[in-house]
Amino acid sequence: IRSKNKINIYSEVAGILNFNDNAFVEGNSFQKDEMIYSVNSDEFHSTVKQARSELQNLIASVLPDIKIDFSNNFKNWESYFKIFDVNKTVSDLPVTMSEKEKYYIIGKGIQSAYYRVKSLEERLNKYYMYAPFDGSVINVKVNEGTMVAPGMLLGSFIIDNNFELTVNIPSKYASDILLNETIIININAKDYSGFVKRINKNIDEISQTVGVHIEFNNKILKDGMYVKTKIPLRINEEGFSISRSNLINDSFVYVAESNNTVGTRNVNIIYYDEDSVIVSGLEDNTNLISSYIPGIYKGMKIKISN
Repeated sequence: IRSKNKINIYSEVAGILNFNDNAFVEGNSFQKDEMIYSVNSDEFHSTVKQARSELQNLIASVLPDIKIDFSNNFKNWESYFKIFDVNKTVSDLPVTMSEKEKYYIIGKGIQSAYYRVKSLEERLNKYYMYAPFDGSVINVKVNEGTMVAPGMLLGSFIIDNNFELTVNIPSKYASDILLNETIIININAKDYSGFVKRINKNIDEISQTVGVHIEFNNKILKDGMYVKTKIPLRINEEGFSISRSNLINDSFVYVAESNNTVGTRNVNIIYYDEDSVIVSGLEDNTNLISSYIPGIYKGMKIKISN
């Protein structure tokens, strides 16, 4: 069984790794959007603040010209400047109201400075890792205080209540598997149910099997757990399970007719098991001849004992 959502966590930045009260260690669980860990960002944060300050200075330098040349939009730029805070994320620039104003803003480098700030802010976000979903930490590779580098594997994060089991079945039975069919697994004498989520469209060339993916929603299950299960096939309700020794040439069986003669019934094979076979084409209360009769043939007279 594997967790349906499992991600490897890599550092995208360099710095000293910091843990929170809920530490980034194996077995700890986190809620979606909860911070898992952070990387010390003091130096880079200063770079971001410097870029914001440069943008603020550029806007301050053009406000007098905007008041004269683009007075219909001055209030928007003035309000933007007044609420500008180098300690906070930069908001969208005011929308220009003319092509001339647009060219002016671009020419003064305000738009370029704005996108530089946004790029740095996006980079700053990478110093903080938040849980993408409710889950747990596994396979942690680092300790608090570790100097991490870009591309370094820190650990893995899995969802701990949604799992998937992949099994391979002979390709000839693939058409008899139903999507959303309920599947039961037994662990420590307790049953847990799942359902068939997906069936592969391709056949493995070497094993001639098809992959069937079964989904389970249960917190009791664990990633990496081994289980056994039975997969029900879409068997015709008229099918009968008989001994493989009763099947002749994979096409018919001998039966005892009501007039005490040997007869035959053509059957279609639905499923082979180790000692039995499921066939269709038989009616209820048909008397199969299960004992070996030397020289048996259709129409042979027989006596049926009580």
